Formats: sequence, structure tokens, C-alpha cells
Amino acid sequence: MRRLTASAALLVPLLLLAGCRQELVCPEGRTACGGRCVSLLSDAANCGACGAAVGPLEVCAAGAPLCAPGMEICGDRCTDLVRDAASCGACGNACPGAQLCATGACVDSCAAGESACGRACVDTAADTFHCGGCGIACAAGERCRDGQCRADLAVACFATNEVAPVTSALAPAGDPIATPAGPTSLAHLGGALYAANADGSATAWLSVLPLDAALTARHVPIAGWDLQQARAHENVLLVTNAAVGSLLVLDPAGDVLDEIPMPRQQSGPNPHGVAVAGTTAYVALNGKGATSGQAIAKVDLSGLPGCASGAATACGAVAGEIDLLAVAGASDAPGLPFPSAVASHGGRVFVGLANLMEDQTPWGAFYVKPAGDGKLAVIDPAAGDAVSIVGLPGCGNPGALALAGTTLWVTCGSFSYPDLAPSALLPVNVGVHPPVAGTALAVPSVVPGKVAFCGGMGYVTDQASGAVVRFAPAARTVEDPVTVCATSPGPFGYAWAADVACPE
Repeated sequence: MRRLTASAALLVPLLLLAGCRQELVCPEGRTACGGRCVSLLSDAANCGACGAAVGPLEVCAAGAPLCAPGMEICGDRCTDLVRDAASCGACGNACPGAQLCATGACVDSCAAGESACGRACVDTAADTFHCGGCGIACAAGERCRDGQCRADLAVACFATNEVAPVTSALAPAGDPIATPAGPTSLAHLGGALYAANADGSATAWLSVLPLDAALTARHVPIAGWDLQQARAHENVLLVTNAAVGSLLVLDPAGDVLDEIPMPRQQSGPNPHGVAVAGTTAYVALNGKGATSGQAIAKVDLSGLPGCASGAATACGAVAGEIDLLAVAGASDAPGLPFPSAVASHGGRVFVGLANLMEDQTPWGAFYVKPAGDGKLAVIDPAAGDAVSIVGLPGCGNPGALALAGTTLWVTCGSFSYPDLAPSALLPVNVGVHPPVAGTALAVPSVVPGKVAFCGGMGYVTDQASGAVVRFAPAARTVEDPVTVCATSPGPFGYAWAADVACPE
């Protein structure tokens, strides 16, 4: 649903007094049914039309009811031959007397670890139709994990202020989850999904979205308008606040335990990515062009256990910084080494450097044009934070980083300079020292944004639309983009898949 501006919110009481009713405006591709925006193509309660619910053991696919995966048709209904005592193992094969159906065979009692739900033996920790208890069915596309219904992936849909749960094949998996502003970064911690949200106003939000549907979501206001990254670490959440220039430490409930100011406050540190090696957090300070410089802040988090337990008020403090302008090879003149994403592996820290030079845009001169291939800064804490630079051939304007085993995947691409920064994913072997960059994998039709790996597959978002692309890192095959995020309503509607995350 559309988020009201302050002036629009003031009009609501007047409209109600006048006997008017506020119209529900849905994003493109959604229909208003019963006070909520749904997709008639996939919503189980509104399949093809409002109020047209699918039956038991059915899912809604392309606006029509179909038997759920693994179900068979017996007569005129969908049947679970694995657990249906009336059709156990085959249509019409009824179990005699009080026998139960377990894995397609009639039995006298359920095996250890299984429960009798009706006359079916099920594992309520993993059964899609009896998840956490008898009769508790997961939504279409969800899977039962540890007794809770969960989607395979979550996608941050910035333009429509929501998080979209999807399957591994990028099909809808339940209703989108509303956030108070546009989500920019996602992280999983324990039994919740966390979304860092921003809308350009003076307040940003951190949404705590429990994966257990019985729990209530919480939205925590945070001063500032630009939360860049949320990252789970141990039992806390680290969030970079670019507008304020700080690193936030929050507990799983979303309460702020500490806010650590970054260095270079006078000129604007603009913190982006963060990763932890040992007890030190490394924060990419993107800076603001040539006026502030680019650096990596080091934050000592050795006091984190005491802070998280309430025994101490400070979670950490800045312990130094690495000035990237002083690192040879960090950029190609006249470019500057703008750091963004950060990852850690094997005790080392990896920082993507965008290597940008100034160029004239419709809004003025900004550092947006690639001055050459991107770079990867490799920091070795065991060697006194020694920094080495690895070139990223074929990767202009590197963005996000994600690990798949010992391979670090880097997203590459640019809206305005596709010739200098073609859309691609670059694998870098970080299991060796120095790391070795492989051959770039082209990702046509999108501008790669964030990337994540789940179940052996990779997922990359499109910065220019609401699409997500699935790819196989081992086979180096790329599938067609799938639209996940809807287009926002109104004459200036747009869509943006800002992040993608896999559950733990």
C-alpha cells in the first residue's frame, strides 16, 4: 500500500468526516481484494479472481488451481498418496481399520519423530501441510523448516516498500511483507529477517520481520535517511548509516545497543559495506568525491559480548583507518578508489573499489565514470593490516560481493557507461594468495546489483528494474530475468530489486 506523506496524512480525518473512503492503490500487476493487494496469478485465496480460493493440496499457478508439487489426482481431487489413508500409495488403496498411512504404506503406528495428523504420519518439523502442528499448511512456494513456514529467498522491493518472499525458482511464496519505507538491505539473524529501509526523509527504519507468522513485526525508527547495509554478526546486527556517518549495533529485537561515529566526520565518511574479521569490523568509507577521501575504518568490537549482555554500554570504538588514497594501485588516475562492499574469508578482508573519475551529468559533475577496471583491496590483519591490490579484469564499477565457498563473486555494471562497465559477474578465487580473478560471466539485460547464494544457485538483482536473475556458478549458466518486485503506482512508477537474501 502506498505510504502517505505528512501532508496527505493530515487529509485522512477530513476525508473520513466527509464520508469518503480512501482508495487502495495497488502496484502494477496487483489487484485489490479484500483490502489488500494481491496477484491473481499466484494468490491462493484469490486465484484468477477475488475470492476464488484454491482447494486443499492445491496451489495457484498462472491464475488457475493446480495440484501442489508431489500431489496426484484421484478422481476429481488432489491427493497425497504418501499420507492419505484413503489412497495410500495408490488411488483408492484405503488403509484398513485404524491403520495410518506413512510414506505410501499402511502402518499400525508412526515412526519415531513423526506425528499422527488424522490418519497420516508426518514430520511436523518439515511437512509443508502440517508445519509445526497438524493442519498448519504453508503458503504456496513456502517450505517447512524446523517447524516454520519459510520462503527460499527474500527480495527487497524498494519502490513498493515491501519484502517479497519467493521460491528458489523466483516464483511468489506468500504475500509481500510491508515495510515503512523502501528496503535497501536484508539480513537474517536467528528467527527473523531484518530490512534496512530508507525513503529520503529525516528518518530511516530497521524492520524486524519474524519468520514465525505468529509473531508481530517491529519497525524501529533511526535518525538519518540512508542505511546502506545490514549485516548479522554473532547475535547482533551491524548497520551502516551513511547519512549520519556511523556504525549501528542493534540487538535481535531491533534496539540500538551502540552507535559508533566513523572517522572523517568533518567531510562526510559515507559508510557503505561492513564485514568482520576476528574482533575487528572493517567499514568501507565511500567518501564524497575528491573532498573527503576514501578509506577503510577499523572498529574494535572486542567489547561486543559485554555490550550485548548489558554489562557494558559501549560495543566498540574506532581503532584506526586505512587511507586508500595512499595505497599504490588502488585506482587509475584521474580516478579515485571508491570502496563499497566488504567481505571476509580465511582471516582476510576484501573490499571492492569502484575506480571512478569525475564526469558531467545532468545534475552536475560527479565521480561516476569508470577510469578503468575495478580493483579489489585485500587486507591481511595478521600482517598488520597490510593492503594489496588485485585487478578485476572486465569488471567496471564493481558493486556487491558474495562468497560461494572460496570464490568471491563481484557484480559489475553501470547505467550510464555500459561500454566501460558491461553487465557481468566476476569470480575471484580467494582460496589462494594473492587472489586470482577468473573470466567475467556476462549477465545480459540487467545492471547487476546485489548477489547472494542459496542451495548451490546464485541470485543477482537488477538495479534498473524489479527483476532477479538466477545463475549456476559451477556451470556458468545464466537464466532469463524474472520480475519479482512490482512497479510502484502513479505516473512516475518504477521498480527496483534492491537486495536478495537467503535464510540461514
